[in-house]
Amino acid sequence: MTKMCNKTNHPVSKPIAVAVKEIIQENYRTVTIVTDVRLDAKPGQFVMVWHPDKAEKPFSITTASPFSFTVQDVGEFSHFLVHKIKLGDKIWYRGPFGDGVYQVVKGRKILVAGGCGCVPLHALAKTIFKQEGTKNTLIIVGARNSKELLFVERFRSLGFRVEVATDDGSMGFCGNGVELLVKHLSEKSASCVYSCGPSPMLKALAKQCHQLNVPIQVSLEEIMKCGFGVCGSCAKQGRLVCKDGPVFDRWL
Repeated sequence: MTKMCNKTNHPVSKPIAVAVKEIIQENYRTVTIVTDVRLDAKPGQFVMVWHPDKAEKPFSITTASPFSFTVQDVGEFSHFLVHKIKLGDKIWYRGPFGDGVYQVVKGRKILVAGGCGCVPLHALAKTIFKQEGTKNTLIIVGARNSKELLFVERFRSLGFRVEVATDDGSMGFCGNGVELLVKHLSEKSASCVYSCGPSPMLKALAKQCHQLNVPIQVSLEEIMKCGFGVCGSCAKQGRLVCKDGPVFDRWL
C-alpha cells in the first residue's frame, strides 16, 4: 500500500472542547453533528472524538467549515452520540489526523461510497466541485436497502450526477456499488476511482480496478486508539492507517 502523501504536521494535543450547534438527521440511525469551530483539514483526514462519560473514537470529517462529523448507531459510543447529545452540549476532539489524503486527478472520476464511506467522499466531492465543477465526476452511493442510504441528496445538491445501488433493489440499481462501478467502467474508463466503505467492498473494488487497469484511491477504516502512529493498533501490512493513511492508492 502506498499512501497518498500530504505531509501534515499532526496537532497532538489534549482534546479540545467544542459546542454542538446543529444535529442533522441523515437516516433512521445516522446523524451529522455540527460544531461551532472550523478546521484546516484535507479530504480524507479524520479526528478523534472524545466524551468524558464514554470513550474516544475516530470519525471522518464531513465538513471542515464548520467542523462536522457523521455518526451511525453501531456501538455504545456511537449510540450515545446519536441519541444523547443535544444542542449546546460539549464534545471534545483531537486532530485532524492522517498524512494520506485524497488527491484530485484530472479526467473522469468515479466516487464509490458504501455505508458511512460517503463521509470522506463528501469532503472530496466538495473539493472537486471547487476546483473543477461537476462535469467529469460520477458518484455511486451503495447500501443494503433504501433506508440505509446516506448523503445522496447532499451530493446532488452540489450538482453531481449520483447513481444509487441497493442490495435488495429497493432503490436504483439492484446490486452493490462495485457491480454498478464495473458496469460504468465497461462502457467508459476513468482516470481514477475513489472509494471508502466496508473492507470486503474495498477488496472487491480494488480487484476489479486492477483487472481493468484503473487507478484507485481508497480510504481504509481500522480501529484506532491514538490517531498519530504511536499505539500501533491500526497497523496493516507494515503501514499505520492513522498516519500513513487513511487513504492509499491500492489495496493488498
